[in-house]
Amino acid sequence: MKTVDVRMPQMGQSAAEGTIVKWHKKMGDRVHVDEVLVEVESDKINVEVECPVAGRLIGSIKEGRTVPVGDVIAMIETDNDGAGDAPASSTPPAAGSRPHMNSSDDQELVSTDTMPNSLDAPALPDSTRDWLSPGVMRLALLNNITVAELKLINGSGRNNRITRDDVLNLIARRDGTASVGRRAEPSTTVADTVVPMTSIRKTIADHMVQSVRTSAHVTMVHAADMTHIVQLRNRIKDAFFNQHGVRMSYTAVVTYVVSRVLREFPTINASVVGTNIVLRNEVNVGCAVALPDESLVVPVVRNADRKTFPEISRELDRLIGLARNKALGPSDVHGGTFTLSNFGAFGSLIGTPLINQPQVAILGMGAVFQAPVVINGDICVRDITYLSFSFDHRVIDGAMGGRFLNRLQKSIEALNESILDVAELT
Repeated sequence: MKTVDVRMPQMGQSAAEGTIVKWHKKMGDRVHVDEVLVEVESDKINVEVECPVAGRLIGSIKEGRTVPVGDVIAMIETDNDGAGDAPASSTPPAAGSRPHMNSSDDQELVSTDTMPNSLDAPALPDSTRDWLSPGVMRLALLNNITVAELKLINGSGRNNRITRDDVLNLIARRDGTASVGRRAEPSTTVADTVVPMTSIRKTIADHMVQSVRTSAHVTMVHAADMTHIVQLRNRIKDAFFNQHGVRMSYTAVVTYVVSRVLREFPTINASVVGTNIVLRNEVNVGCAVALPDESLVVPVVRNADRKTFPEISRELDRLIGLARNKALGPSDVHGGTFTLSNFGAFGSLIGTPLINQPQVAILGMGAVFQAPVVINGDICVRDITYLSFSFDHRVIDGAMGGRFLNRLQKSIEALNESILDVAELT
């Protein structure tokens, strides 16, 4: 018999950890090759992890735990000596020992070998009580929590170890409780409701704070005249739907245009790695999608600059459908080089979107609304949208940002039926 480790998969280039959502097998269950073992979640997607070998599940991380990418989340005892199976990455733990895991926060590998008659794993040494994981320390530093405050927390983890949730609860209660230096307890005079963040929300929060701390954000705003696009859409939307099976959306229009303009601005279609600027050969536009549970994912339209407008429309419709059904795969969210966020769908006119690291720029699109505009001395009613362009000033200066946004505005205003490949529908 040999033991094979199952590890937390990489679920995106910026994802450093994942959360155990649901086990499809119980401790001691038989498992087969390629059978779904567990569902894990990152800030971008849910992934079903399949069993690499046949055997018996003898160790697993508890549901709800957050685990760094590459760390062990389960152990499979193989049916034979391993011949024909994936190579074993660990040996069976010694009787009475607790399998070691290089993980952050409070990870607990439950093993049938180490706990034959009990649901409780052996206690950790007392010295680990004062050890704080990198994840806990980072969260504390970002929220100005001192080590003294942390030491006063009665941790909910094993052996009173401080977990990420303990720190989040302290942050939520701190304004309504005693001053720094005393243990944070619920106040009897403040009727606050503490709602723990979901795994996706926590990861989004960390990612956004990281973006603010990493990039020197600058935002420029241009007003684009969408009158002719609104009129074109009203004329052909039914025919477009009948021919292509999807709605003609303003998001698809802007995605189509921005993917062409990015060809002329390779520094904007780039990433920062250390002190190097990586100019990307592909133009892969990510489009932020708000989900019913208030979370956010960014599926990617790959090679958008090579796709026709109908192709982009169909691809966006496919990705949005997968996102809302939590069925996106790793290939659907990897490799974005630029991001578009259409916050106008909720009526917002102007926003200052945060850059999706390690990209260097993001475009925000506000609602399309009617406004009085002066044209050749006359006041006209036009359909307008504001384009908010946030960029990393470490890489892009104001002149380049202005040229890009001006080029984008002019390209949108110059669109016609032939450019959008819909002339035959008019």
